Amino acid sequence: MFLARYNWLPWLASDAMPLASTVIYVAIITSIVVVLFHRVVKPQNNKKPATRSQNTLPPELRWSVAQLAHSFFTAQFDFIKEGFRVTGSKAFRFQLRKNQVIVVSGEEARRTFFGAKSLNLYEGFQVLIGTIPTGLNPRVLHGIYKRLNNLQRPDNLQNLLPQLITDCHQKMNSWDNLIIDPCASLHDVTFQMIIRAVTSYEVAEDTRLVSRLKYFYDIIDASVKPLHLWAWVPGLATFYKLRASMYVYWTFHQAVKRRVHSGVRRDDSLQQLLDSGESFQCIVGFMMGLPIAGARSTGTIGTWLLLYLASEPSWSRAVHNEIKDLTTTYRDFSSLSKEDIMGSISAIPLAAWESQTPQLDLCIRETLRRAQPHTAVRRNIGPDLSIGAYTIPSNAFVLYPFSDTALNPTLYPDPLRWDPGRTVVDNNAFIGWGGGTHLCKGQRLANLTLKIIVACTLMSYKIDIVSKNGDVVTGAPVPDWNDYLTCRPQGDCTLRFTKCRE
Repeated sequence: MFLARYNWLPWLASDAMPLASTVIYVAIITSIVVVLFHRVVKPQNNKKPATRSQNTLPPELRWSVAQLAHSFFTAQFDFIKEGFRVTGSKAFRFQLRKNQVIVVSGEEARRTFFGAKSLNLYEGFQVLIGTIPTGLNPRVLHGIYKRLNNLQRPDNLQNLLPQLITDCHQKMNSWDNLIIDPCASLHDVTFQMIIRAVTSYEVAEDTRLVSRLKYFYDIIDASVKPLHLWAWVPGLATFYKLRASMYVYWTFHQAVKRRVHSGVRRDDSLQQLLDSGESFQCIVGFMMGLPIAGARSTGTIGTWLLLYLASEPSWSRAVHNEIKDLTTTYRDFSSLSKEDIMGSISAIPLAAWESQTPQLDLCIRETLRRAQPHTAVRRNIGPDLSIGAYTIPSNAFVLYPFSDTALNPTLYPDPLRWDPGRTVVDNNAFIGWGGGTHLCKGQRLANLTLKIIVACTLMSYKIDIVSKNGDVVTGAPVPDWNDYLTCRPQGDCTLRFTKCRE
């Protein structure tokens, strides 16, 4: 086990924290909890001094601190919906720790939220969510975006295509007659593909190392979603996150160090970063950050894409035929055995993947709408800002739930239904890849990854939605919008993969 090599570090040892230290640690945490208890359980003091803009602030959701924090972090979709219902307004506010948070909705709010320069994405995540380091220099962010754009150049993606397809096929190859939890197994596939795309050849080729990285990234990722108010008190979650982060850092640190010292050149992301003269720390940071930024969201959309295709045979056939047509265009499909189908998929050039899959494009777009329970967050770093009749004070946090657009019956009639062929009322309202100046920077790679997953699945397997006992489930699955990390299906829902025999 990797960590056994570092047992001299107390926080990495398997028996880290001896008994005495543990007792002291628990005593400190208990003391903090006792001090905070009275403030947490009592309702908030609603008698605040009047300010000049008091009458223009959105109505306040007057719940106790504990109720607000617990509801916000454990059932965010229901919490926001209830907030709008209770206040009877298109915007409402509440206090989260010492932070004033305002939730907005409506077309004007959407335009302002994604367009106002004073609403800062990074400040919002740094303080309210805690997934971005504080004090991040804008020039550092610009450098990250530049490196990501270089990674997604057509020539780079074209060279990467066969490797991504091979990775996907190898991960799925043992799924014949297997009932899988799509929220676990498909995330493993996308994680392998993202590691291939943004790190190094040596890391991506080591399947045991990739599995270990996935384990630790899951720990880091889970810490983004506190289970309750006490998650803000430093505790075991912080310890596990630190331990996981150190393992991930050390893994990529060693990968870069070995490449530099070996003098071996590879056609991969690491080599491009080295050749461009990036610093050691920038390279390690880039390789660490991209998997957590892209693997989970891509895995979630890939999971739901297959779930919906399995529930809609007509769309599954349409996408299957579309991919088959591409394979016959670039290679003789009729003469291929099932073992050679992956070779035929690999023969499809990048340009065809990106421009000749209209049916699959519709399916991806509709899945982004229906199964992405995201709530965007910003912080107003400028002066007071107006949205409709309400004022957004400086330093306030602003939330915009994607459900306000994605599940809006005016924009999407019968919004709970997955319907890729639906008539789009307003193209500008689609925010599946983000909005305004904050569009997904890895959109091109994510889109390609999703298409490869669908192609490898439909060209090799028949997929059915079944219960854990193997009984066929009829009807489309329903995403749990309160589960904003993995968006698991409600109820008993798994996928059965059956190898195509014809």
